[in-house]
Amino acid sequence: MKTIAACSTLALGVLGLAPQSVAAQATIPAWREITIYASDASYPQALVRRGVQGAVTIELTPGTRGRKAAATVRDSSRSADLDALALGMARQLVISGADGATSGMVTYRFRKDHPSTIATKTCADLNVDVAYHSATFPERSLRELPVFYESVGKLIYSFQREGERRTFPPADTLFDATLAACARTPQAGMLDVLRQEALKLIAP
Repeated sequence: MKTIAACSTLALGVLGLAPQSVAAQATIPAWREITIYASDASYPQALVRRGVQGAVTIELTPGTRGRKAAATVRDSSRSADLDALALGMARQLVISGADGATSGMVTYRFRKDHPSTIATKTCADLNVDVAYHSATFPERSLRELPVFYESVGKLIYSFQREGERRTFPPADTLFDATLAACARTPQAGMLDVLRQEALKLIAP
């Protein structure tokens, strides 16, 4: 387990990314961070098929003495559907141990790909994710797609198990090659293509 955790950390380093903490930016307490995956019944499959994913931060004031909970979107996912889902979920939360705070932040992360399902992800599905991400977050790098750093972590781990000691290729170069290959071969497995392109880039 320590090896896998180390690989996850290394993957984030390769990508030049680091987990962001809502608590680091919020002026009120961060109460919960909840990840919703595509296998969860609360994540509509119609959204999954369109590649709709993202994070929503809600400011929640729990209801007291018969009053309904108040919930407000403080950081939108840029999807009205995901924002509405997060608001509905937040209003149903039971918060304990709030240390006297009357309100707090709850972040919902809607992610299509669970680490256990990446091995079966196709290039066609990745192409859908890329199209949504590019249209919705034009200022962001495709490296921010969760599936990429999860996949790189798996790839680094597999290389280590196989005794591969050569330097891992630059993330941007690897992603560009993978995206181009997936565009050409949508029927291929995404992780297989990622591995093939990585091996080409680290070939002696």
